Amino acid sequence: MRYDEFVRAVRGYRAVALLRLLARASIQQWHRRPLRLVDVNDPIKPWSISLAAREALAGGLHAAGRERPTPEVLRRLDELVFELEDPLMSNHPAGPGLDDVTGWMLRTGYQQFPYQQPIFGETARMRPMLTRSFPRPRYQVLSDAVIAELLGTDISTYVDLSPFFLAAVMVNNGTFDPAWLDQPNFTPILDGAPKEEILRVYHTRLSAPFAALRDAAKDKKARHERPELRQHDFNPLINTPFIILPDGIGLAPQPSFVTGRFSMSALYYAGMDTYGKPFADDLGLVNEEYVLEQLSLLQGDEVSVRGEITYTEGGNTKQSVDGFVVHPDQVLFVEVKSQRPVLTKRLDPSSYTAMLQRDIDKARKQLQNTHQLWKGQHPAFAGLPADDRAVRGLIVVPEPLYLANHTMFNQFTMPFPTAIVSLTQLELAVSIAAQEKSSRVFTDLTAGSQYLVADVEKALSDARKRAGVTLPRNSILDDSFARMRWRARES
Repeated sequence: MRYDEFVRAVRGYRAVALLRLLARASIQQWHRRPLRLVDVNDPIKPWSISLAAREALAGGLHAAGRERPTPEVLRRLDELVFELEDPLMSNHPAGPGLDDVTGWMLRTGYQQFPYQQPIFGETARMRPMLTRSFPRPRYQVLSDAVIAELLGTDISTYVDLSPFFLAAVMVNNGTFDPAWLDQPNFTPILDGAPKEEILRVYHTRLSAPFAALRDAAKDKKARHERPELRQHDFNPLINTPFIILPDGIGLAPQPSFVTGRFSMSALYYAGMDTYGKPFADDLGLVNEEYVLEQLSLLQGDEVSVRGEITYTEGGNTKQSVDGFVVHPDQVLFVEVKSQRPVLTKRLDPSSYTAMLQRDIDKARKQLQNTHQLWKGQHPAFAGLPADDRAVRGLIVVPEPLYLANHTMFNQFTMPFPTAIVSLTQLELAVSIAAQEKSSRVFTDLTAGSQYLVADVEKALSDARKRAGVTLPRNSILDDSFARMRWRARES
């Protein structure tokens, strides 16, 4: 099916009625969490909801002859999304080639995988990452004042508002009415955060008028020149998940976008718009410090953790990888990179590979160089063990780089097994290693298979099975959750 046919199908229905219907379907899916969000039996999948919501927005509020959608419409829209054309099948009389299949896997992965990721860790992570000092000149831009400017309030209040707005969506058919804050039952909320701060977060970070979002959704500059790639265009609801309707009530057709606003990625893009590269550099430092704090949870009688090592080479002062974890049976080298999978780099394999080669390859070289210096007995590395215990490497990135460990994108030769992991995966791996008092999880997640240089998800899944009913806990994230003021009051 051509994309313009899908657009016409969506815009054949009354926009607000369809958006409300999509919101109710999303909420039903979310009530299943944390067991599963995606179910093949659902009438419409989460990514189809997001796509239909974007095109309903772009169609505008008023048009003659539109139908009122019924629940049966959802299944048909989902089928239409499944039938959308893709470059995989374009202009290939002899059949698609390997690059075409690889590109399809990449596009489909980034369209669908985000809805299958854990969400609450992203929110909990914000507090420990940003509750720290930002000394100059190490930091150029970042400060408590800048964070409050970008988020609309201080970091603690911002994190605490995440469950508040999600609850509003879940129990009110995807809607939020600012007038609710004047009701007596909201007094406990206002005891924890001033009304003006809550509304500032809502108006600056979470919502926009229907007309503004319609214009953003229609913007031809934001649409791909190839119609078969337009289903992967940027969705303005990611930035502002609440659509302010003419009656002043906000409607969020996709709850994932609401929780997505309470994450480091939301702060990153807001800061980049205002401060540019210096802000990105500062968040890179935060990432490094946070990863080392996570690794420090492994510190114990038989495990030592240390940060980067400064050394001199050729008269120049240089730094090693960002962290080391020394276990009795292995040494783990950890390098942190701030690589994020921007939209334009995840539509075709050549762009995605170029992105990985540019930044991830720097991490590999840093790992290799550190390993050579250590094995060459450079005096700066005398604090690390000099025996022949195994070496493994981790490259840690803020957001998932789907397929980055697949051999079709990762064909680099490393002197020791190395995996690319997201912060979420690192947090879980650290939790598992701390609970098991073993380095096994790091051994498993850097082990490859026929098509993967590292099978991270299988290693984490196997570790969960070993844990049984006592799932591993991450004390840094748990502490952040425990400090949520409204949850603490309820308990």
